[in-house]
Amino acid sequence: MRWILALLVAACASTEPLTPSSMDDTTFDRELAARFQYDPPQPEPAEVSDQSAGQIADAEYLSRFPEFDRAYSPAARARANTMLAQLRTEAGGLSHEQFVLRVAEVAALADNGHTSIGENAFKKNTPRLPVRTYQFADGLYIVWAAPALSELLGARIDAIDTHTIADIYAATRRYAGGTDAHRQRMLAPMLESPALLQAAGLAQTRDALTLRGVLANGAAFERRVEAEDRDRSAWVSSSQRLLFPTATGGRMRSFIAESDALPAYLRHRTELFSLETLPESGVYIGIAHNADADELPIATFLTSALTRVRTDRPAYVVVDMRMNAGGDYTTTYSFAHNLPAAANGAPIYVFTSPWTFSAAITTVAALKDAGGDQVTIVGEGVGDRLDFWAEGGTFNLPNAFVQVHYAAGRHVYDGPCPDRGTCFWLNERYPVRVRTLEPDIAAPLTFAADRAQRDPALDAVLEREARRRSSAHRQ
Repeated sequence: MRWILALLVAACASTEPLTPSSMDDTTFDRELAARFQYDPPQPEPAEVSDQSAGQIADAEYLSRFPEFDRAYSPAARARANTMLAQLRTEAGGLSHEQFVLRVAEVAALADNGHTSIGENAFKKNTPRLPVRTYQFADGLYIVWAAPALSELLGARIDAIDTHTIADIYAATRRYAGGTDAHRQRMLAPMLESPALLQAAGLAQTRDALTLRGVLANGAAFERRVEAEDRDRSAWVSSSQRLLFPTATGGRMRSFIAESDALPAYLRHRTELFSLETLPESGVYIGIAHNADADELPIATFLTSALTRVRTDRPAYVVVDMRMNAGGDYTTTYSFAHNLPAAANGAPIYVFTSPWTFSAAITTVAALKDAGGDQVTIVGEGVGDRLDFWAEGGTFNLPNAFVQVHYAAGRHVYDGPCPDRGTCFWLNERYPVRVRTLEPDIAAPLTFAADRAQRDPALDAVLEREARRRSSAHRQ
């Protein structure tokens, strides 16, 4: 492949050793970018006014995508090339949604969470119902809705246009890679788009869907819901943060309202970091992003969290990573390694979910690696395997308004990663090794718990802490 040949030429022309440990920082940064953060082909397609011509240009540009993504198996890469050749032949005659799904399917062939179509492709530039759904452990529920559809808030959706939700997920999983739980969450916006479901052969029209299920009051319902036309400038929200109450007077209403009774993880709608006192002398540390936030730099927050733990000497510590989709793991690595000592032996409970992804997985693994049995994972499984591909870059398809992300660096956290050509070099400077990140305490988030304003993960921790105190008193 062309990018591999380019790297080999560069390596042969250089007298510098290619081992990360022997490089100075400047050389290391340059080589890291060249090998794992290389740019997509240039120039990108020009944006044109004619949809047919734009599709053709985008398809031609995307034809090189399998050269850039390293996560494909040989068979999957061959299949991707075949599909892209067919797309080039048929481009210009597809609907916008058909084109988007063909692109998504090519990326999903890598079966890698980071090799993906940008999620806004399912949220913008296509009709979408004025409701927002969330996949809980006990079903798909409407958590936000336009004021005119407020009666649907809290409704469980069992079927869409005669198809059960399970059947829809089975039919659409080919449009996203990675674990099944992560796929479901990434594909949820597609279930709100009649045009996308129609392109997938799962809906009757492109402008409405018939929803069937059970309302919040327990009554069965069937409702045809008209979609809204949404252009490229359409307002979108982060899918994992749909659990939060909406702002008063906003364009949508939420099933859960702002209240002092909300559990800790739902009290900070506008913030990515939170630090709170928990019952029975616990400390809650919420980290929803691995980078600086609008409210303050992440380093400032993590320093204050460590200081709080060292000063208060809590009975236990909770680190909530359930809404953290990633960022830069170097921003949390030191915190992860220092927290067990700062807690002075107190139990550390790390909350995870299928939204826990990318750099957030690295952070959870670093905490477990540093703390060992002091660290207990609570909740649901993280959003990727412990052997995945990340880094890379993005193909921008300006006419379809779609981004397609390719992965270039392999991360292996449950064993060695010996191939210097593919294993992400930065991991040698920030090593992590764990056996598993499966929850030690299963505590899936259900709609029933959300409705009752309970946090199943925290409930499980408080129950364990009560047993631990009781056992200590008996001794």
